Amino acid sequence: MEFTYTTSEQSRSDRFGYWHDVICRHCIPAACDAADRSCFDATISGRTAGPLLVANMIAPEHEWARGASHIRQGPESNLWLAYMESGVGYLEQGGRRVVQNPGDIVLYDAARPFQYRLDSASLFIVRIPRDLLGNRTSGAERLVATSLGEGTGLRPMLGGLIKELNSNPAIGRVASAQPRAVSAMLDLLACMVELHLGEHAHPSATQALFQRACAWVQQHIEDPELCAQSVALAQRVSARTLARVFAANGTTLMRFIWQKRLEASYCALAQGSVRKVSEAAMNYGFSDLSHFSRAFKKAYGVSPHSLLLRH
Repeated sequence: MEFTYTTSEQSRSDRFGYWHDVICRHCIPAACDAADRSCFDATISGRTAGPLLVANMIAPEHEWARGASHIRQGPESNLWLAYMESGVGYLEQGGRRVVQNPGDIVLYDAARPFQYRLDSASLFIVRIPRDLLGNRTSGAERLVATSLGEGTGLRPMLGGLIKELNSNPAIGRVASAQPRAVSAMLDLLACMVELHLGEHAHPSATQALFQRACAWVQQHIEDPELCAQSVALAQRVSARTLARVFAANGTTLMRFIWQKRLEASYCALAQGSVRKVSEAAMNYGFSDLSHFSRAFKKAYGVSPHSLLLRH
């Protein structure tokens, strides 16, 4: 079964309500809100691929929230995968939160409450029966609201396969092709899950130091004095040792700190917990407002001032 729904065929006053009804019918019942309902223009197109549902959602800024009441009214036990083609997403579930940038892949669980904000995004979503993934790998439910496949090189492969399942007519025409493509997608996702769980299950001493340092940085991200030396002192190692550890993971400590500060400022603006752009910048260690604004727009495709005005 293939489907396409677009708000462009509806009157402006009916567009947002129509979108809410379509997504609740084809995806997950949840509450929905948008910064500007009057100019809401969105499209979702997709198909069933064997036991999966694969769809591409192109929409302006809006937010979904699935709470306990929705779970009681419309029980759903599927897992969902989201691949961000463009734009930015913000997912929160199970005590975790993640900023989803282009190319990122995350999982969320329809059986538990979640909040998912999309900022002018093109997003591919896949509905996956829980047992179908569970038969390949255990523990996927523990990785909700976690960026999967980072540093593995597997993200572009999985993202490309999802896009082909969504739109390539040849896969549907040949009877044996679709099951093989579905199986390949699930195997690749299971591989990413196992790599993530394996790295965190029995890390080497070097990897354990990397994880401790990253966790310490995130816990102290509001500290204006946060720097390589302060992290090294907290971990009781030399700054040179930390530099080697972060280099082995394809980054530098200061780049990691900068990225996490930028993510924290994005979350503060997206959640409306600050009233000024300068407050978001200063709270997370950016003293040069012009530099902060340029870096923010380059990372997220929207200026911090524009994001603030949406709330």
